[in-house]
Amino acid sequence: MLEIYQKDDHASFGFIGSNMVDESTDSTKRFRFYKRIMATYFSEKYFIHQENCLKSAYLMLNRVELVNNPRLKEDIEDAFMEQYEYFD
Repeated sequence: MLEIYQKDDHASFGFIGSNMVDESTDSTKRFRFYKRIMATYFSEKYFIHQENCLKSAYLMLNRVELVNNPRLKEDIEDAFMEQYEYFD
């Protein structure tokens, strides 16, 4: 993600922390681990960090791009709904 951001300072990011076998999709181990990394390496000066613990989803909305596209969050959420059947 850092490499992508260095090439495109308008990039936003999102991920789902997949659940392991016999783990629910609610606040997965991967989600909890990755969200700590995001908070460490991606400053809130440049990104708005949002999480959905029930879906183990994490968004980092680029503040500059959000000004250019006020629907950025909704556009990303729509893409998540297309990709993940449980993300509604």
